Amino acid sequence: ASPERDLDLVALDEALEELATLSERQARIVELRFFGGLTIPEIARALSMGARSVDREWQAARAWLFCRLSEDGDAGGADGVGP
Repeated sequence: ASPERDLDLVALDEALEELATLSERQARIVELRFFGGLTIPEIARALSMGARSVDREWQAARAWLFCRLSEDGDAGGADGVGP
């Protein structure tokens, strides 16, 4: 892994920790989707939520992370989190 990529992961981890303080559920959805590779329906089953609710939370979390990472000078697109 390149040093730039490591920095991206550090920034993402910090942003996820911050997101968890705002919305633990959104942070969990990001972890399951981004790191676990689960689909929206799989996450819905795992969290006992409706798929539409999970999708809304996923979209909101992605938007928040994009803004947060953009503040750090990272557009977020390279790691697949940004819109």
